[in-house]
Amino acid sequence: MLDYVLDAVTEAGAKDIKVIVNPHHAEVAAHLDERGIAPTFQREPKGTAHALQQVPEHELEGKEVLVVNGDSPLLTAQTIKKVIDAHRAEKAPATLASVKDPTRNDGRIIRAADGSLEKIVERKDATEEMRKHVHEFNVGVYCFDGTELTKALKEIKDDNKAGEYYLTDVFLHLKPVTVVELDDPQEAMGVKDRTRLAAATAIIQGRILDRLMLAGVTIVDPKSTFVEATVTIGQDTVIEPFTVLKAHTSIGSDCRIGPHAHIEDARIGDRSDCGPFVKLRPGTEIADDVHIGSFAELVRTRVGRGSKVPHVSYLGDTDLGEDANIGAGTITANFDGTNKNRTKIGDGAFVGVDTMLVAPVKLGKGSRTGAGSVVTKDVPDGATVVGVPARVIKRIPSRERGEKED
Repeated sequence: MLDYVLDAVTEAGAKDIKVIVNPHHAEVAAHLDERGIAPTFQREPKGTAHALQQVPEHELEGKEVLVVNGDSPLLTAQTIKKVIDAHRAEKAPATLASVKDPTRNDGRIIRAADGSLEKIVERKDATEEMRKHVHEFNVGVYCFDGTELTKALKEIKDDNKAGEYYLTDVFLHLKPVTVVELDDPQEAMGVKDRTRLAAATAIIQGRILDRLMLAGVTIVDPKSTFVEATVTIGQDTVIEPFTVLKAHTSIGSDCRIGPHAHIEDARIGDRSDCGPFVKLRPGTEIADDVHIGSFAELVRTRVGRGSKVPHVSYLGDTDLGEDANIGAGTITANFDGTNKNRTKIGDGAFVGVDTMLVAPVKLGKGSRTGAGSVVTKDVPDGATVVGVPARVIKRIPSRERGEKED
């Protein structure tokens, strides 16, 4: 959720970004560190003005200061830029965004007789009259003259029902204030509970899927399809219903994915298909013109051009060459109880149904395994192995494979 806000303010042109964090939220601080942002800790939850006071005054004075609520993932960079542009055009000490929405119950914007901002009244402090008749609300996007902001912050008191220092009280000491009304009320949604989280997720999903469809991707049933913002999909690819695409998954053009496919942090080349009921886990790379059939699971596996994993197979830590075929029920036993080991399957190999490949092991180019084989030793190029444990029963001479003999 925070990443959406950070991405929006960055795209809008914000520099020197600071995030005020509860010191008990170590995971949030660690994530910010990954993004190169040092968290600023608010050690006591005394309100939004108190949170901003944790930033040293010298870092605010003489600067344009943009303040955005961290629980607003629906805000777009275009909206934030609109507030910034209005602030610069009006040259007022403060600018804020508002929205008119009778369904909200946040901080109400109270206007004076001349239409200017008089004050903002938080939900707990609103009178019954305000609740009935005032339907313009504070969004939580502000621009300030940093020097004027530091002065106003010193005037804030905690004389309200919550006993907190409200950032919105700075507008009692900053005049005039420019108010920018948003066009889309959805952008103003703050995620304060799991109900709003679900609603915000649905809206973001709609935006992501619309963007993909406008770029030439077919989403057969948007209501049953989940795609994260970091996923990329090529033109003319078809995403079947009940498909989940997560993390930095990349899918080429003219592919068909699903139904009921779950793909996370994997890459799929052009003209490949995957599904139904396929799971591709992180580190999987699928080349062009590959077929991954039903009920297959792959993790940390590379599949070469033109190869097939038709159905009901598990390939873990596997390098599968080009134009190879994996029979139904094949498993690479990649874990020996201590380490994950790799399996290598050469170009043109044919793996029979119900084969178990006990890693580390290598199948040579053009090799074959019989149904139900348990392969514990490397198989030479062109050889056929059968049994438990598998043994070579046929070796194709190199001259028949079109190769020079040693």
